[in-house]
Amino acid sequence: MEDKKEEREAEIQEHGPEHWFSNWERQCLAEAEQEEPNEEEVEKDQEKLWHLFQNSATAVAQLYKDRVCHQQGLSLWVPFQNAATAVTNLYKESVDTHQRSFDLGIQIGHQRRNKDVLAWVKKKRRTIRRDDLISFLCGKAPPPRVSRTTPRLSPNRPPSSDTVSSVETDLQTETGNSGCCKA
Repeated sequence: MEDKKEEREAEIQEHGPEHWFSNWERQCLAEAEQEEPNEEEVEKDQEKLWHLFQNSATAVAQLYKDRVCHQQGLSLWVPFQNAATAVTNLYKESVDTHQRSFDLGIQIGHQRRNKDVLAWVKKKRRTIRRDDLISFLCGKAPPPRVSRTTPRLSPNRPPSSDTVSSVETDLQTETGNSGCCKA
């Protein structure tokens, strides 16, 4: 009993989605799963901004402190230049860091989207229906499937009289016509 169960599980795994992929597809999937955002760069940017903030705060504090020197006849020009330079550097670096963070956010979003789509593709059949893909990307439920079990008529064969009369009967009951206008 257990042997049969193990054989069935092995057969299912043998014909599972991972066996549908070519070597190239497997390689691409492995590369996509290994891509991770660079957290060291984010930490480096944060440390740099903190350092620039400290420099700016120190320069502004020094400017405030040196106002006493101005009363004694010394110029405040050098402390003012130092404070202005520090604040300008902080601003420029924060703008650059903001742009890098924005770009990194887009990159991470693309990676997450790609991982989601790849995980979804692994679960599906070899071919993916367009409506399934669109519904997945939009986060909506797929539309109901239209069954094709209705009988199809051969182009060489005229429709049977049973089908025509039942359609006429249905139309007459829906519209209230009693047969005065037949199609």
